Amino acid sequence: MQETILKPQSAIGSGRVRRFDAPEKNLRVTQITTFCPDVIGPGPTHLYLIEGSAIVLLDAGIPTHLAQAFFYQWRNQPMPAEVQALLPDHTLQEFFQGLELAGRSVSDIDLVVISHGHPDHFLMLQSILNGAKPAIAAHILDTPEICNPWGLLSMWLSRTEQLQATGMPSAWSPRPAVRDELFRNLNLESMGVAVRVDTPIFDNGPVRLRGATLSEVEAIHLPGHTPGSIGLILGQGDDRILLCGDVLLNPITPHPDNLLVYLRTLRVLGQLDRIGLVLPAHGEEIRDLKARVQFLQEHHRQRLNLTYEACGSPCSVWEIASRDGYFDTYVNPAKFNPLAALEALVHMELLNMVDGLRRCDIRNDVHYFKNSGEPFDRVYERIVDLVEGRNSGAMMRY
Repeated sequence: MQETILKPQSAIGSGRVRRFDAPEKNLRVTQITTFCPDVIGPGPTHLYLIEGSAIVLLDAGIPTHLAQAFFYQWRNQPMPAEVQALLPDHTLQEFFQGLELAGRSVSDIDLVVISHGHPDHFLMLQSILNGAKPAIAAHILDTPEICNPWGLLSMWLSRTEQLQATGMPSAWSPRPAVRDELFRNLNLESMGVAVRVDTPIFDNGPVRLRGATLSEVEAIHLPGHTPGSIGLILGQGDDRILLCGDVLLNPITPHPDNLLVYLRTLRVLGQLDRIGLVLPAHGEEIRDLKARVQFLQEHHRQRLNLTYEACGSPCSVWEIASRDGYFDTYVNPAKFNPLAALEALVHMELLNMVDGLRRCDIRNDVHYFKNSGEPFDRVYERIVDLVEGRNSGAMMRY
């Protein structure tokens, strides 16, 4: 696998463009790194231009002004001066520069594939297209967020009561002007935050483009981060490339939306062969797929253990998420942090599925849980049995 740096990254970590030439002479992948906040976000988002029998773009990033709104203004977080100074179209220009360095234009793109329905992966697509009309593909299970112009608001509102029950502080900035600016950016009176998916993905296998099969681009359903997360496997030889979206990341660990499903997906990934390179949507590449999968499996076993032991006395989800040592980075207990809360929640949820935790109290609408008092190893055996039982699962998640 030959790698060529076409442009180095900027001071804020984005802007890098690098090309991977696969062993197949007719397959080339260009990684275009675009702005997305780190520390309170996942970090710069990689978009992938795949040149084979057709030109395919995987993911479309998030516009700069919406990244500022979602990650800083909405969450009432201080915005670094270098982020505040970015022009509204900074991310879009990074993409166009990368496309130019790859020797391509937007009109060359035949198909856009969206790896999953999170805003940092598709919200810039309307700006990117600019009159071009490629086919657009995504897994059917994530189309409610991608295709509905109010899908993001619907997702937030549907989780409001759940997040309040964790004990986490309120979400919104107290300043009305910030809320008004956010709603203006969302452009609720248009389709500005929605994308029309005309090529829904249902099954694993070669990607189809207007009736034709792209034999060198295979979609694989990898749920758990979102219901419709997908990866693309490129090439047909012994050194294939896996573009994995957010399902595998390095060095950070992805947030599961459903930990049971995610652990099952890790088992599937651990059984893939002939993968020579894994390219995620954030962070650095992964050279050893099986080792990364094993690391993530052990990471979640340890976090389940930590969660279980912390609930020796009644604990809320937010008390777990904001306790010292639960995350590698500090979680301010006085600040709204949905990713931290949901990470703790999915671990408590899985423990609850196997009767390792039970809800013992509700005070001021906040739910508290206590462990069963068994040795954790016995509880974890039941989790392993549930993960490996592909045809079994919980009828209810809670």
